[in-house]
Amino acid sequence: MASTQENPVEKLKQDIESAKRDFSSVISNTGLNSVRDDFSELDTKIANLGLRIQKLRDRKYAFNKIIEKQGSEFQKQWASKKLSIQNQITTEANNLRNAVRPLEMRVNSLRVGLTSQGMVDAIKHEIDNFESRVSSSERMLKDQFDDLQTEVENLGTDLSKVESTLEHCDAASFGFLPGEAVVMAVKAVWTRDDKKEDKDDPEGILFLTDQRLLFEQKEEIATKKVLFVTTERELVQKLQFEVPVVSVETVKATKQGLFKNEDWIEMVLASGSFSREVKLHLDGQDSNEWQKLITRVKTREIDADRAIAIDQAAVEKVKAAPSQCPNCGGAITAPVLRGQDTIKCEFCGNVIRL
Repeated sequence: MASTQENPVEKLKQDIESAKRDFSSVISNTGLNSVRDDFSELDTKIANLGLRIQKLRDRKYAFNKIIEKQGSEFQKQWASKKLSIQNQITTEANNLRNAVRPLEMRVNSLRVGLTSQGMVDAIKHEIDNFESRVSSSERMLKDQFDDLQTEVENLGTDLSKVESTLEHCDAASFGFLPGEAVVMAVKAVWTRDDKKEDKDDPEGILFLTDQRLLFEQKEEIATKKVLFVTTERELVQKLQFEVPVVSVETVKATKQGLFKNEDWIEMVLASGSFSREVKLHLDGQDSNEWQKLITRVKTREIDADRAIAIDQAAVEKVKAAPSQCPNCGGAITAPVLRGQDTIKCEFCGNVIRL
């Protein structure tokens, strides 16, 4: 019967190779490159905050007035600690390189025939200990800017959402009202029958402005198939519905799906709206945040968060809008929005200029 006992010489050879591989990784880490990368990334993000925010304001993004203050505060915090952290990284990396040299000499001296198994085991233990020391140095240094990094990343995520929103606005097939300010946009699917989502439900973009909710279908539809394989597609892009936010009677956020990881918004609209109930599956944003946003717009709470003020002339124009049709005397009950030039009487069809 063949012996299954491991050859001691072969084991020693494998352990030496393993020790050298592990040490090569440790040597690489003594440069603290992961800390340097995080430091450099944070430095770049903070340096770019002011320009990113200014671009959003140039594109007429009117809300979240605190972002300028946040960006400025982060830049001040970083300026006060950046040089100190940079020096600490350099000093710690030099200390680690100096401290690892004796171990490096012992690792380089490992040879089959000249080294005992006990010596290899001892050196592997030293490598593990030094690896822990490097990890401790990394944690110590990252702790110097970890909290700031988290805050900057959170702000960056908020800015990215707004940047994406404005891109959707620029690409929309419809126009916004004069002075209408966009709050947020998100990819979504509208379940038109208010039941479960199916393949025929339109995919597109849900827009929330300071006055309206709008859903634009935007998806590629198969126009030609050969043996059940799509060979031609066509982009379908059109506004499917719009409703004044004041007409949203209730809004509810729900988590659906097998793992409760699908974000849905369910709304009940005022009588006379295009539909009594509306249900949308959001893609990539939290439905609870959307519920809050819609509520803040409806209650006008969001106006306190403006960086760009509402045009008061447009507000006065809405206030001066007639409550009765001058042609038939019928009551005008539909909400009048800022930026509207006309109202259409739902009784006689008369168009009233504002």
